[in-house]
Amino acid sequence: MSKRVLTRFPTVVLWGQPSRQTAVTLAALLRAGVRVTALVLARSRHRTQSPGIDVPVAPWHEDPSTLAKRSGIPILVLQEKYQLQTLPASAVPEADSAVVSCFPWKLPSPVLERYPLGMYNLHPSLLPAYPGPEPLFWHYRDGRLRTGVTLHRVTDTVDAGPIIGRVSCTLPLAFPGDRLEAWLAWYGCGILLRHWQNDTAEVEATHPRETVRWARVPAIGDRTIDTGWQPWRVAHFLAGVLPLGFDVYIADQSNQLWQVKRFLAWTQQPLVPDFDGRRISLRFGRSWITVEATSVHSAERLRRNAFRQ
Repeated sequence: MSKRVLTRFPTVVLWGQPSRQTAVTLAALLRAGVRVTALVLARSRHRTQSPGIDVPVAPWHEDPSTLAKRSGIPILVLQEKYQLQTLPASAVPEADSAVVSCFPWKLPSPVLERYPLGMYNLHPSLLPAYPGPEPLFWHYRDGRLRTGVTLHRVTDTVDAGPIIGRVSCTLPLAFPGDRLEAWLAWYGCGILLRHWQNDTAEVEATHPRETVRWARVPAIGDRTIDTGWQPWRVAHFLAGVLPLGFDVYIADQSNQLWQVKRFLAWTQQPLVPDFDGRRISLRFGRSWITVEATSVHSAERLRRNAFRQ
């Protein structure tokens, strides 16, 4: 007996945030001919808008709102998480299904029940590893050199719905996080489109049982590193998370704190003898990491402020 093949893709509402992952997901769906009836964006406060080069042919350099406006897609922006609880059904246009791609908050049951064909989540990790809102940050923080993307059904339990497909890939050393986010979104959309075309069944009813790190929103301490780190991990972490829009700090050997703006180089000799007002070379073991940074205050003061929060 042959598989049933869909004559058309279902209509879709895309849930995301101003990120490369959401932008590429929207671009891929539109390119495949999927009718996106609305874009719902959450204004996450733990990421800042990362700098990028405006390259029109590269969808990861465009804001998802720009793509939506160009295609005449209605946009709904949620400033706070509590708005999900009071969101009227009429606020979001109807659709057969919904795709979640980088949406940072858990969706309540009334939202899940609106879509006859259910909701799908493109999660940038190989679930069950790194469930939660910021898996890529923790990949870089933990020094991982392999990652992937998982497509699964959305259920009441975060990142624990039936898995439809996964793609694994190498995470090159010091590979920019925004590019990785874009790649994984593209791979994930490929799984989703093939699923719709072939009407494939889920490959797993539940996730395997194992101990995993919850990819929580990183606190100040998670985003601060010291000179005890191995140089390759510093380069990997800075090159990965800065393009994702996270504020990152380095506590040097004198306990001075530097807010890093850009990672420049990993070398055997310092490129900058002293802080020149914009750049500084910091020693990690036998190597030097050069960054664009600004002096903030002592690491001890940062810890006290974090404790008060």
